[in-house]
This record gives sequence, C-alpha cells and structure tokens, in this order.
Amino acid sequence: MKKSVGFKRMAVLIMMTLAIIAGGCSLNKTEDPQDTAAASQNPFEKNKPQTTVLGTIGHGFIHLQMDGNGKVLPLEYKGGELKIPYSVRASGTAKNVGFFLFVDGKAQPYKLDENGSSYQYMHLLQLKEDDQDTPFTFVFTPVTGKQGDTLQLRVASLYNPGFIPDMKTTSSYGGFQTTLEAGRPLVFKQAAEAVDFAPYALQGGLSHVQLSTAPVTQELLDKHSIAETVDIDKMDKNVYSDLYTDGAIRQDHFQIGKNGKLHVTFHLFGHPGMKYRNTFYVNHRALASEEGVSFETELTKGNASVIEADIELEKLEDFNTFYVVSVPLNADDFPDDVVVLMKTPSLLLYK
Repeated sequence: MKKSVGFKRMAVLIMMTLAIIAGGCSLNKTEDPQDTAAASQNPFEKNKPQTTVLGTIGHGFIHLQMDGNGKVLPLEYKGGELKIPYSVRASGTAKNVGFFLFVDGKAQPYKLDENGSSYQYMHLLQLKEDDQDTPFTFVFTPVTGKQGDTLQLRVASLYNPGFIPDMKTTSSYGGFQTTLEAGRPLVFKQAAEAVDFAPYALQGGLSHVQLSTAPVTQELLDKHSIAETVDIDKMDKNVYSDLYTDGAIRQDHFQIGKNGKLHVTFHLFGHPGMKYRNTFYVNHRALASEEGVSFETELTKGNASVIEADIELEKLEDFNTFYVVSVPLNADDFPDDVVVLMKTPSLLLYK
C-alpha cells in the first residue's frame, strides 16, 4: 500500500509507475465508458506473451497559496460553484485517465471549466503528449459542508477508464483502472448550497442496502495471505476488502441476466477505528439507493464491515464496469499508519 497523500506535497506532481503487459496498443481517443469497441486496444489479450513496459502518471493542485511559513493553505468555499485549477502529466500508456472527486468521503459530481461540459461523477481525459503538463479546472458545488467546517477534498485518478473487455478478444482488465490519489483540506466560509445531485447518479441502481458486521475467519485471512501472512496483528495496521457477486468472488468477469437482481456483498476489514465512506460504481457512475450514494462504515478489531445490496439488472447496459471505492474519513487520527483510498479490482458484468 502507498502512503497517504497530504496537501503539503501538492506543490509537486505525485508520480506513480505503472507496470503493464504490452500488446502494441495505441490509445488515440477518449472512449466512452460504455464503448465496447475499446476492447481491441487492451494489451491484456488471451494467450499473449507477457512483456513489461512502463508508463507514469502524476497529478496535483496548481496555483497554490502559501502562508508565511511556506505551508500550503487550504482551499476555501465561499458559495456558488467552486473552481479548482489542477494539472496532470503522464507518459506511455498512462495518458488515458479519468478523475473522481470526493468531499468528506462522499462521491462528488463535477464538470470541467470548458464549453459543453456537464456534471458527471467522472470525466475522461486523453492526454496528447508524453510528460507534458495538462492544466484543467474542476467546477462543482460541494455535496456536503456547513459554515465553519473543514473537510477533506480527495482527487483520485483512474488509469485507462475507457477500456472495457468485450468477451471476444479480451476478458480481463489486467493492470488497467488502478488509482492514484491527492488530497487537500477544504474550508467552508459558508454552507454548501442546496443542489439536486440525483440526476447524476444511477437512481434505483441499488436496493435493499444493509450494513452489518461479521467476524473475520481464518479462511478469510488465509485468502489474503499471498505475498505475506495476514493475521489479526497484521490487520491492526492494514485494510483489506473483498467484493462478492451472488455469493462468490469473481475474477475479471461475470455473466448476468437481462433483468432481475444481482446480490452483491462488500467486505472491508482491518485497521480498528478507521472510518470509510464506500461508493458502488457501474461504468464510472455512482449507484444510488433510497439510503443514498456513499455508505459509511467503521472498522472494529476482529470484524469485517459488510455492505449488502441488490443491483437492478434492467438498469445496466450489456457491458458494465463494476467496482467499489472506499475513502478514509479519519486518516489524520492515525498519522503513523498507512491509510489510503481503496478501489476493488474492476469486474465486468455482461449480459
């Protein structure tokens, strides 16, 4: 796991090295998240020899303001739409990138400061040149925040979000759709204005949401003991997750019906005392239920936080990228520990 990104480091672009399996791919356009034609560009093709190549991606806030001690000042919300200048730089196959925003762990719809941009939970960018800064601006009204609050704004990039397997030439996301995050405090000089965010989520996509806890079993610990042994003591400093569909963990893809319900179960366990907000996404759009969009859980020793729900299949496309993003709420309470935003591996749900 990578260390949490603090706002003091935002003056420098954060760099991440991506190791991928190459197939001579060329990403030359920004694909729609539901565009299955993009599958032919996936280097993770069946029965291909594995070759490692490198790409890099970095992103961060620009036009930073400093106090007298050289410390980066927080962002401020003063009403209306907030505009946040930002920049991304990438090379190799990392130049197809999307961005999420979260305010206090809640998924945040936003638009870009350009003509024709509309509110969405993710916007996709296709960068043209290697290692060239590409500036842009996030525009949004915060989903939460009262006057006097200081909440954390988190920005998370998603690598190659336009790709989706087609179950003909490709069936796996491979190393695609990994995340890199940055963060900065947001001070509310006045309360966030009331906005109807419902149109931006997939309304009714989730139903029968239930939050509970379950004991962590030895079987579960053994399943996560791959690179190193995971035991109860190891869980005191680390966080783990599992995503089940119809009672089982699926690798890469899972065929679903055209209608009815798909039962999903998300387990988050580890570091006692850590609080997270968890959001379910299909094709990079948040799934909403009567209970909301982002669901809060708190980890306790020896237990897994469990979120169960049904996905309404008639609301899905024929090919769907499905995953869960978990955003830490109280990382500052544990300054000596590794606490990061987490995303489950992307799973293809196809009809």
